[in-house]
Amino acid sequence: MLQADGLDAEARSVHGLIEVHLGQHHATFPATQAQAAADWLAQCAVIHHPEAGFSKLWFMLADLAGGVIPFGSR
Repeated sequence: MLQADGLDAEARSVHGLIEVHLGQHHATFPATQAQAAADWLAQCAVIHHPEAGFSKLWFMLADLAGGVIPFGSR
């Protein structure tokens, strides 16, 4: 969805690590922390690209949930 919005987003597995990129922002997580990598990518998109469709969806769901959806919530 992020790439469909034209954002340079990528996640890949390299030598037991997950490398996550969103534009100029980068993070690395152990392969056992896939949920943390996904949460980081979501948070990075919402904070740095509020105009993206993913972010608009996040804000809409947060509004429906009463104002906030914490990153990492399940």
